[in-house]
Amino acid sequence: MRKAAPLLAFLLVLAAPPLAAAQTEAGTVTLEASADTVAIGESVTLSGSISPAAGGEVVRIVDDEDAQVGTATTDADGGFSIAIEPRATRTYRATWSDAASDEVLVRVRAFVSVRMTAVRLFDRVTVRGTVDPARPGATVLVELRKRGRTELASRVTMGAAGGFVATFRVMEPGTYRARASFGASDLVRDAAVTEADGTPLPALRWGSRGMFVELLERRLVELDYRLVATRDGVYDGRTADAVIAFHKVQGMSRVSSVGPATWRALADPRTPRPRYEWKAFHFEVDQTRQVLYAVEDRRIVAILHVSTGKPSTPTRDGVFRVARKIAGFSPNRLYFPSYFDGNRALHGWTEVPTYAASHGCVRIPYWNALWVYGLADFGVRVAVYH
Repeated sequence: MRKAAPLLAFLLVLAAPPLAAAQTEAGTVTLEASADTVAIGESVTLSGSISPAAGGEVVRIVDDEDAQVGTATTDADGGFSIAIEPRATRTYRATWSDAASDEVLVRVRAFVSVRMTAVRLFDRVTVRGTVDPARPGATVLVELRKRGRTELASRVTMGAAGGFVATFRVMEPGTYRARASFGASDLVRDAAVTEADGTPLPALRWGSRGMFVELLERRLVELDYRLVATRDGVYDGRTADAVIAFHKVQGMSRVSSVGPATWRALADPRTPRPRYEWKAFHFEVDQTRQVLYAVEDRRIVAILHVSTGKPSTPTRDGVFRVARKIAGFSPNRLYFPSYFDGNRALHGWTEVPTYAASHGCVRIPYWNALWVYGLADFGVRVAVYH
């Protein structure tokens, strides 16, 4: 009978219900996001449930660096939710007791703002903006676009507060927009575009004033049309002479005023080339176009509006050299003449029409006469041709 007691106790243990195993069985926790992508500054709700369901349980939400971003308390059904405002793309897990959910990825899109100054032909347009979140030292792609195509682009460095600045020079007429974009390994790329702005092509004439006169003069000087650079923005006789020279070279109407056609030609000009490949400084007189070229090292360095001899008293074609000069007025009132072919000279005169009208000389506007005289040393070649 003593041996039967241990055997009976063993059989009773085997027959008992598995209560201890049920009590130690691990629970589970789930997690999902209300959106898979949010913009910076927007919130996303992370929610889930625990099993077995129980109320009052604390669930921790951690990111991919195991940093806790918040906690939530379950309701009677075991459900929970928490709203967070992520600052970068992250994965999140919910943990409860010894249980952990699958990872949930929430992408964060950067926020880019952009604006630009007024667009003017041959002027600089400044594009400014900000990126949130700021990533100091990172680069922002800034584009100047026309008709949906990128005309100019620059990668600029972001400042400490997320600001950026890019500057472009507008060299073609049209309607432009600025576009800025930014993305990073932990930020979905965002882009912003400004309102459209078109380049004005204003009519200008003798007496006009302002910024557009300055832009006109600056462009003429860039293209080597002789013009004493001024910053007063006044369209005077010097400006008019340079415009006439430009119109002559472009084969346009020989007028001193500027219209849309002039602006377009300035953006895509015909570039004259010297006829002679002499390295030494010399002058060339194109009688067909009625312009004077100052040429140095095989390159035209200045273009002037002139008037040569009329048909009854022509200026002869050929290659000549400066042989005589007068510092001041000649007996027949030629202003600072430099003679290159007998009595034919480069000289200043009060009237310089757009066509051949002289008695054989090359007439130069008064304000350019001293400049030419200073360059027309004895022996300097003067090439004249049609």
